[in-house]
Amino acid sequence: MAKLDLYLMYFCALVAMSVLYAPQPIAVLFESELGIARQSAGLFIAALMIPLGLAGFFYGYILERASIRSMLFGGFLLLGLAQVGFGLASKYEYMLALRAAQGLVLPVAMIGIMSYISVSTPSKYVAAAMGAYIGVTIIGGLVGRAASGILADFFGWRFFIILVGVLCVFCALLVRLKCSNISASLIKPRLKDIKDTLKERKNLYTYGMIFCLFFTFQALLNYVPFELAQILGAHSGAKTGALYAGYALGVLISFNVRRIGASFGGARRAVVAGVGITLVSIVCFGVQSFWGLFGAMVVLCIGNFIAHSNAAGFVNRQAKEHKGIANGLYVSFYYMGGALGSFLPGFIYNYLGWIAFLCSLGVVCALSLAFAIMLAKTRVYGVRNEN
Repeated sequence: MAKLDLYLMYFCALVAMSVLYAPQPIAVLFESELGIARQSAGLFIAALMIPLGLAGFFYGYILERASIRSMLFGGFLLLGLAQVGFGLASKYEYMLALRAAQGLVLPVAMIGIMSYISVSTPSKYVAAAMGAYIGVTIIGGLVGRAASGILADFFGWRFFIILVGVLCVFCALLVRLKCSNISASLIKPRLKDIKDTLKERKNLYTYGMIFCLFFTFQALLNYVPFELAQILGAHSGAKTGALYAGYALGVLISFNVRRIGASFGGARRAVVAGVGITLVSIVCFGVQSFWGLFGAMVVLCIGNFIAHSNAAGFVNRQAKEHKGIANGLYVSFYYMGGALGSFLPGFIYNYLGWIAFLCSLGVVCALSLAFAIMLAKTRVYGVRNEN
């Protein structure tokens, strides 16, 4: 793959993550402008995460013989048009319908990007290219959240939403003009293979851990803007955007996974440590000030990315047969946890308040820690170095 093609895929990934996360820091504005409940605003994120969670099961059948260029062109064109429509709409029902439509298209775009990188990159460079891709998706999550919050103060919330839509259309045109016409060659998962993968305890513990961890992570990221607005007495896009600065640590962690895992004595011990740090961050979120929430977000991001990056690498290295299935299930549990975390805890926050909300997430995170500890105690045969 030419470097230009690779950089184009990374740019597309960054824009796609901005589509996913741009509504998160401005959810307070949706609540006041549209007259909706907090958990209803959370559906703007859940509507895209649920299809991402199901993509590993169904999209292999739909896209088996698809051209990657066609997937990317059509995916980003539809993402862009729906994003512009979302930015122009004024009724919640229309906006949610457009986000749901994007949810059906976003997995096509993301699978297209990963397929193009893996098929077009020489085999000895695929791991490095995919590691960089993960780092870029983290950067995209940071850019989408921070820019959306900060620019909303200066230009209104619609400006960045529409800008991202225009960038999606631009990505579609670049793909059409620059990308080679390569087949995706996606593998269709078989029910038997899925059952065999889930029978292994180390996989079940890993999937349970990441489901609960990302549930907790997305719940905090989704509802901390509401709590910050309560503390400040009004919404501040700049301060809300600044809260996500800790997210940048995920980039450093993703590029140093092996070193971090080794420092804890192995990937599974690093997962335990990461979930434990996340649990500590929930206590920190009880400090009712901007700097208290800022510090808690930094601790949260450190814990989440240590656990997530090491768990993802562990699954990939331990899978002997059906590696694609094992990784696909990991992604599915990850996003389904995030989808439910973006929505369900909002009921507790709305009716019982912030402390009850934190306590409920503490229970979920403690369950994640229990799964992580069981994973660390599980024997893994035939492996000398899990890092």
